[in-house]
Amino acid sequence: MKKILFGTTALLAAAAISPAAQASEPVKLQLGGFLEYWVAGAKQDGDVGTPVNSFDIQGEGEIYFKGSTTLDNGMTVGVMVQLEAGADNNEGDLIDESYLYVEGKYGKVIAGSTDNASYLLRATAPNAAYTEVDDTAIPAYLVNPGLTDNITDTDFDGDANKLIYFTPKIYGLQLGVSYSGSNNPSGDDANTTTETIRKSTDFDQTYAFGASYERELGPVGVLATAGYTHSEANGSNGVTGDVQDWAFGLNLTYEGFTLGGAYRGISAGVGSAAEAKDGYAWDAGLMYEEGPYAVSINYRKSSARGETGAGKDTIDMYALGGKYALGPGVDLWAQLAYADYDSGDATITPDNKGAYGGVVGIHLDF
Repeated sequence: MKKILFGTTALLAAAAISPAAQASEPVKLQLGGFLEYWVAGAKQDGDVGTPVNSFDIQGEGEIYFKGSTTLDNGMTVGVMVQLEAGADNNEGDLIDESYLYVEGKYGKVIAGSTDNASYLLRATAPNAAYTEVDDTAIPAYLVNPGLTDNITDTDFDGDANKLIYFTPKIYGLQLGVSYSGSNNPSGDDANTTTETIRKSTDFDQTYAFGASYERELGPVGVLATAGYTHSEANGSNGVTGDVQDWAFGLNLTYEGFTLGGAYRGISAGVGSAAEAKDGYAWDAGLMYEEGPYAVSINYRKSSARGETGAGKDTIDMYALGGKYALGPGVDLWAQLAYADYDSGDATITPDNKGAYGGVVGIHLDF
């Protein structure tokens, strides 16, 4: 697969730097992004083992620097840099993603720090609220008491530097493949002291494949996706098993309604922190949109081996969401959620059965 990616990159790069391929205009960066904040209230049944507030203010945001230019040979070259905007959920990163791309009639090649091909082509459960069901956002206000949580995103390598190739979309079908040489999810694959290439801890390269099919069948819109990722263990720290993910997604749309969901099965490496995630996750949602309004109902199920392996960690989440467009790029939104955390290890107490709460927030796109 590396030969395919490198060969495709070389082909597009050669076309881009040929004498006839002079850019009519240099790349000029544009500013964009989003910012959202919400107020959250929650009630945790039982002692979750750590101090918690019943009320909080949370947020998330990014600023995008993006631009592109079209060369005389018709190819497009572009750049994207995502700067974290200092809200709660930024996990200490200054730059989230940073990559460049070359796109033409033979497809698109991306090089840099971003998600893999399986993740980028996925279909997810529809959701009207910005605090996603299939994310860590709900546990941010419904406290997870230390259970292993699986979601349906096949993104084990995160934002590790990678090469990605997407085919052109033909009759609604698009394929993608990506290769990460190291599994550092922050995207920095070099030793900060020697600037030599290094292996990441526990795992080496990751291969990812994705497929997406999108068509209109009469009044019904169909989006079906499939993905697979394979991360190779390097034998360090006793890690001897690879990590493999399989994922499937489906969305059906009809006259304002969207019904869909996703499934992910995980076979995780022995001896690593990833081993606890051995299991599966699936989610489903139904959303209705009419004019500036949207409402949704969602469910997610997570099952994982857990840290101790004494029994399965299971998580069930239910959510009602809604949003109203106050104006272009300005949405008022809200969500009510319930979560049941259940550890399979009888020696671990407490769980967090009956955690429930809600949020109200505002989301700005700019």
